[in-house]
Amino acid sequence: MKKNFIKTLSTVFILTAVAKVLGLIRDIVFAQYYGTGMEATAYFAAIKIPTQIVDIVLGSSIVSTFIPVFNEIMQKDGKDNANKFANKFISVVAMIATLISVIGVIFAPYVVSALAGGFDDATHMLTVELIRITFPMIIFTALAYSFVGFLQSYGEFNIPAAMSAVSNMFVIVFLLLFNSKTGIHGVTYAIVIAWALQFIIQIPFAKKFGYDFSFNIEFKDKNLHKVFKLAIPILISTAVIPINSLVSMSFASGMQEGSVSALEYAYKLYIVIYGVFSYAIGNIIFPKLSRENVESNSENFKQTIVSSIKLLALVLIPLSIGIMIYRGDIIRIIYERGEFNELSTALTSNALFYYAIGIFGAGIVEVMNKAFYARQDTKTPLVVGISMIIANLVLCYVLGNSGLSYAGLALSTALCTIINALTLLIILNKKIGGIISIDTLIHFVKIILSTVVMAIVVIALDSVLVSSYIFVRLLVGVGAGFATYAVLSFLLKTISPDLIKKSV
Repeated sequence: MKKNFIKTLSTVFILTAVAKVLGLIRDIVFAQYYGTGMEATAYFAAIKIPTQIVDIVLGSSIVSTFIPVFNEIMQKDGKDNANKFANKFISVVAMIATLISVIGVIFAPYVVSALAGGFDDATHMLTVELIRITFPMIIFTALAYSFVGFLQSYGEFNIPAAMSAVSNMFVIVFLLLFNSKTGIHGVTYAIVIAWALQFIIQIPFAKKFGYDFSFNIEFKDKNLHKVFKLAIPILISTAVIPINSLVSMSFASGMQEGSVSALEYAYKLYIVIYGVFSYAIGNIIFPKLSRENVESNSENFKQTIVSSIKLLALVLIPLSIGIMIYRGDIIRIIYERGEFNELSTALTSNALFYYAIGIFGAGIVEVMNKAFYARQDTKTPLVVGISMIIANLVLCYVLGNSGLSYAGLALSTALCTIINALTLLIILNKKIGGIISIDTLIHFVKIILSTVVMAIVVIALDSVLVSSYIFVRLLVGVGAGFATYAVLSFLLKTISPDLIKKSV
């Protein structure tokens, strides 16, 4: 069983990495054509607003409420009843998503004014045009999330992990072949089609597990009532990151030209960096935690959480430091070409530095949220989430109006993420115990020590090779840093096959 889980984790990690890399390539190609100019600003706003609304209203709550309830029905009432519940659930989701989409298209000018009020008239008008194209994307996004929850409940993680790769490849091909003919409007349509593909490619695999769709809305269903009861707090608690992202965009819309685009490029890269590993672990442990909670297996529940956190720390702490050190070189290599010039690189790398501070915190939040939802405790993340939204508003105002300007918005996101992670961690430890221990703290100290030594080696080499070709500096620095960290990790015993086995 452990071998199967390790194999699944490895496969999901690879598929997630491929999808994230293709997403990065998509952004690289887009940056070459549009840089950080007005069209890029309007495009990112038009994409961000509906997708973040999905994350706030539907996305996280779909997976987070569906999986625990579905698994509970499966355990108690069998597969057929669980699949019938899935049908009712997806019908309701489709109805809500369609309603939101229609409202968004009708009231697009007001939505843009409310969430990006600092845009000039030309940018505002273009954003309204593009957002009317993107709002129907909410329907496909919500359905795609629904099928992700269904497939993951049956232990199928590969298809959900691979679906983004298909959609990203579609957009890349479209940009390369048709961008010159269709312009920014065509690219926007391509994004909507790409999300439709994410939903469509999951249908055949869902059918293999007995799913047969028929529109069936039964509001009196007790399990739907349970989902709605769980969903309302989750809507707010999991909305912290998307709401904070929208708040940052709102503040940035009134700052220097290129601020919105720079933050978006840096934020997308930030998501790729921590997401590849965090999402792979989070998606796999969630059904496992849900089953352990149903089975009242508290020791395994704790062990899964602790081992997952240790594994995240092992990877994300040194990774965040490496990103902070090489931020300029990373942005230059990835984005700087075509319309993405030196100024764009400076703006984006500055934002990336501050986002990187919150990488490990973001990974912890992913695991903590999964742990609370698996226990069907939605109240705790709700209270913490509301607090973080308020804190971010205050920090965005203070830091955004400081000398940091738009970079202060990235720092605000990072600080709120860290505070969110620590708060959830402390609360869960008080509730079930055994999460924060001397053993765990020693593990973190060892990782920090290894990371500090790694950073010293990397910075020293970078200063020596300052005049060398950028690829030489990165190759030597990253190679030496990785080797240093790996050796210290083995010597200090922070890495071991047993750590992976316990987390999965």
